[in-house]
Amino acid sequence: MTLRRLLTLLLAPLAAAAAESARGLHVSFEAGGRTDRRVDRLLALQVPAGQPVTPWLPAGPFKARWEGTVEAPVRGIFTLWAETSGKFRLTVNGQAALEGTGTKSMQLNKGPNAIVAEFESDGKADAHLRAGWASKDFPREAFPPTALAHAADESLAKALLLREGRALFANLNCAACHQDARLPAKGAGMPEFGQNAPLLADLGAKFDRAWLTRWILDPASFRPHALMPAALNGPDAEQQAADLAAMLTQGATPATGPAADPALAPAGAALFANLGCVGCHRQPDAAGEDPLARIPLSHVRAKWRDAALKDYLLDPAKNWPAARMPHFRLTEEEAGQLAAYLLTKAPAAKPAAREGDAARGAGLIVAAGCLNCHAGMPATTQPPLAQAVAAGAKGCLAPDAAARGKAPAYGLSAGERDALLAFLKSDVAAGLAVDVPAEFATRNLKALNCAGCHAIDGNGAVWRRLDDECQRLRSLLPPKEHVEGEPVPDAPVPALTWQGEKLKTAWMTEFIAGRVEDKPRWWLIGVMPGFAHHAPGMALGLGQQHGFGPKEPGEPTPDPGRIAVGEKLLGMDGGFNCITCHDVGEKEATAVFEAPGINLALSAQRLRKGHFHRWLLNPNRLDPETKMPKFADGDGLTQLTEHFNGKAEEQFEAIREYLNSLKK
Repeated sequence: MTLRRLLTLLLAPLAAAAAESARGLHVSFEAGGRTDRRVDRLLALQVPAGQPVTPWLPAGPFKARWEGTVEAPVRGIFTLWAETSGKFRLTVNGQAALEGTGTKSMQLNKGPNAIVAEFESDGKADAHLRAGWASKDFPREAFPPTALAHAADESLAKALLLREGRALFANLNCAACHQDARLPAKGAGMPEFGQNAPLLADLGAKFDRAWLTRWILDPASFRPHALMPAALNGPDAEQQAADLAAMLTQGATPATGPAADPALAPAGAALFANLGCVGCHRQPDAAGEDPLARIPLSHVRAKWRDAALKDYLLDPAKNWPAARMPHFRLTEEEAGQLAAYLLTKAPAAKPAAREGDAARGAGLIVAAGCLNCHAGMPATTQPPLAQAVAAGAKGCLAPDAAARGKAPAYGLSAGERDALLAFLKSDVAAGLAVDVPAEFATRNLKALNCAGCHAIDGNGAVWRRLDDECQRLRSLLPPKEHVEGEPVPDAPVPALTWQGEKLKTAWMTEFIAGRVEDKPRWWLIGVMPGFAHHAPGMALGLGQQHGFGPKEPGEPTPDPGRIAVGEKLLGMDGGFNCITCHDVGEKEATAVFEAPGINLALSAQRLRKGHFHRWLLNPNRLDPETKMPKFADGDGLTQLTEHFNGKAEEQFEAIREYLNSLKK
């Protein structure tokens, strides 16, 4: 799914939904005499000293106020808790609940309970807050995103509209043409701001010239909501597109290699299903409207030269580091199979070729502003930003062709134009000068379409909804009996709801970047692809959303006695028999076919301490589909009374200390 489509579907409705209840809490901030608002999916934050709490506010002391409701599953007594570095006050249903770090038991009504949380930081040290609940039915946890809701108001709607306009301004690269000396330099401030478009390298080797002509003329006809505009207009637009295509492909030698082999297409179709490609893309031979608004691939055969598509699949970010197409670390064989499927199943029709003049194209590539975005050249023909802002709904922001004149056509919706105009009327330079990782993660969960493969906050994954489509694709291969140890197609992909709480920032960064070579969940049919460009900000931001910084707290000196107990508790003789399903380092599981699990030796690298305990206390609370049993009762006791009088937390901590002692 394209970023434009995601912005349209996911960001714009936030502003439109301001008058109705929505998930998350409405949070307002004050700092330096200014205010800002947004929606937080959790009652948590982490702000490093010297950094702002939102992109719109100065660094230093700040106040935050969350408002909304938390939905209790039953009427009963709940234990509320908070961990905080600053002044904190929580009010529930109008009653004082918490002051600062601590716990308090109080009765909640079944259904929505009004909450107001206030936090104040002096700005001198890292600010953090985590708050949640526990009950007789579940152990301590942060308030789940699915339980939090808010009723937005006009002020919040304006703040969300401003954020939508900011994202559009950065991702459409508006400043490449409309420059302003006050704007931050490339590589500074908002990460998406100032990124060049893909390199115009080897286009003739990769693409068919006739297709390139049609793409230049109207990108949206191939890829709805494309970031690239239709930059040419008037009666000569088609010829100008042909001239540009001729210039961009002049003297190119087509990529060499074997033609796509139809015999490889069935294996490629299975890969298309098994890698989760279906979560973002339609099948190349699909026709009609797609209710999921996935990126169409019907133009693939008209666009790509066979060998070039295979090379692209091997390294999608080669000519565009910020590419949203992830790196699957395909083998040569897999890339060939996938390319064969895409090329042989896409329609054979190609656009009619039109002769172009490369010399005229060389002049157009500058005059049309192509190099402003693709090479970062200074704008020479477009009005500066201040003049464009003063013009209002004209040029690129015009609602129709007559008012747009010779400006590029971005196909903006009315909501997108409103968002851009709102942003342009704000302090644009200040809005782009800084960013906060928590908001970067929010934007990129959408921009990278993480929900294509993963469930999050109660919303199911697109991939999971396409089981029938995936089965049809896999059925193109001859039936094959499953072999023990091979991945299976129906194993659930982990949800993203608690990833920021669960994974240590350093390991999460490497995993999102695609640099963890061993596949932790080897039984899943899919693989986690790499988003190397986005990984550091995503990992840091997801942690901050849950109230965690990048560094883990120090561990106490290992206790050899507890380590020995932990090793025993993992085993069969007087233990929880974890080794039935889990490898432990080089020790293989005894009956892994029953319910395979991650090698427990990885937990020291991967898991935060709090999540380790939360998972063991009640696995099904975190993952209703898990086969992991629950070992502790509602009183926090296990049936193994030999150690620590059956106290689950102490037993689980002994296991954790043992796992931490293993060689990495």
